[in-house]
Amino acid sequence: MTKLHKYFAFALTFVLASLATSANAIDNRKTLCVHADKTRVIEVVYPEGNRLPCEVQYTKGDTTQTLWNAKNKAGYCENKAAEFVEKQIGWGWSCDLVADSAVKE
Repeated sequence: MTKLHKYFAFALTFVLASLATSANAIDNRKTLCVHADKTRVIEVVYPEGNRLPCEVQYTKGDTTQTLWNAKNKAGYCENKAAEFVEKQIGWGWSCDLVADSAVKE
């Protein structure tokens, strides 16, 4: 194999690996809750683009706080977020899962 062929083989492998990694990245999951003129955001955040680690963040006004996090228990953040959304609904809030672009911060 010539140097040029080796270079192209390496470059192709690198590009394909990068595409595979980005295709498997997990998007954050935002739930928007509304009650009268108030808005709350409950978000499952995947800082590394994988299921773990994860955080459940709650935004009220200009303040965001992390309510729960997990480093080695898959599904923990998703379950906690779902439970918290159910509580919000029980308190009279209307909540919907939204795309990232639909939430204005």
